[in-house]
Amino acid sequence: MKQLSRAIILGTVLFVALALSAYAGPGRDGNASGKKTISFWKVISPPAYDDNIKANITRFEKDNPDFAVEQTYLQNEDYKAKIVIALGSNTAPDIFTTWTGGGMIEYVKSNLIIPLTKYMNTPYQSLPAYKDYFMEGGINQATYQNDVWATPGLNASVLFVWYSKKIYDRLGLKIPATLAELEANCDKIRAAGIVPFGLANKAKYHASFYYMLLVDRYGGPQVFQNAANRMNGGTFNDPAFTWASRKMQEWARKGYFPEGYNSLDGEADVHRRMFYNQEAAMLIEGSWTVANLMSDGQNINDYGLFPFPVVEGGRGTINGMVGTIGDSFYCINSGAKYPDESFKLIQYLVDEAAIKGFVSGGGTPPTKNASAGDPLSEDVLKYLKASTSTQLWYDQYLPSAMAEVHKDSLQSMVGLTITPEQYNQAMEEAAQRYLK
Repeated sequence: MKQLSRAIILGTVLFVALALSAYAGPGRDGNASGKKTISFWKVISPPAYDDNIKANITRFEKDNPDFAVEQTYLQNEDYKAKIVIALGSNTAPDIFTTWTGGGMIEYVKSNLIIPLTKYMNTPYQSLPAYKDYFMEGGINQATYQNDVWATPGLNASVLFVWYSKKIYDRLGLKIPATLAELEANCDKIRAAGIVPFGLANKAKYHASFYYMLLVDRYGGPQVFQNAANRMNGGTFNDPAFTWASRKMQEWARKGYFPEGYNSLDGEADVHRRMFYNQEAAMLIEGSWTVANLMSDGQNINDYGLFPFPVVEGGRGTINGMVGTIGDSFYCINSGAKYPDESFKLIQYLVDEAAIKGFVSGGGTPPTKNASAGDPLSEDVLKYLKASTSTQLWYDQYLPSAMAEVHKDSLQSMVGLTITPEQYNQAMEEAAQRYLK
């Protein structure tokens, strides 16, 4: 995998780096109040999540009066662009979000973050090690070359099909167990003048939710793993990728997605509004949807969820998950002046008090003591405990340059401007360039 090139970043996007100069990087002695400063960046989450994070940062500042935390919250795609530039220009924050996978590995190889293994192996409360506080899948996701590089920080975020109970009840639909049954539901929904899936793919990653699940259900979890890790003869020309692409194009042609889906802005929550207004019967979204429903003032009893159904004859199972056991992992900049205190702050974000507030906001924490605060979260937790595999998001697992090829080419393929075979070839050529 390619390392981040600071020279290239600075040479090609200097104007953005200058714009980021307002974000002072690590290593400062303090702020205007004379306190020592820890800077913290993360991707914007549902308000219930971020309000809880801010409250726990306030607790940390109260208990550690010598420190002040400078907080920055950014939209998903905006964050991805700015954090790369900040890391390349030495203006990155002390603590920042990662999704693990290829991006985190690039940080490790470029010496941009510190290993957290010594902290994770330190006893915590009654546990022999702090890492024992978290679901094992979350720790495994943050481990590379026998070191832990990030701490699970937020949701155990995995994909489900979310459906409107009002529409399902009105049309007499049942929860599908197979893809054929799901498509039969879609046909009835479409005949009723309602869009089956509220896909809004301007940001390019929302269509990937559908695609990843189709690949998993048809080919099983090893298909992507083999292709992405260049093992067992795996390539992105595997029939599972072709089948999933053809299915996506079939759904597009049959009107399963809203008109202009590739230009609808999921970052602006267009798809959620369609869902709430019963213009779309279903969404394929992560378990953060519970918090969104609450934050948006929806009656959660009007909605339900189910795992993406199996494909007849496919290798995947209903218990195969796509997502992450700890969305918004936290890592520490290698230039942080106060790494011990930075890690202490991270602990405040996921301690017992934080978890209590998080659950009340519809979250499913990546901790072993996770509980559910509402019926939808109970379903999420039930399926998580039954899961047999968890595939990290493709655009987070792959090196960042290849992730862009995935999103760009997938958008074109779902938009019917390239063939499934052309999508596969673009991915395979990218693999040969970036998966070294």
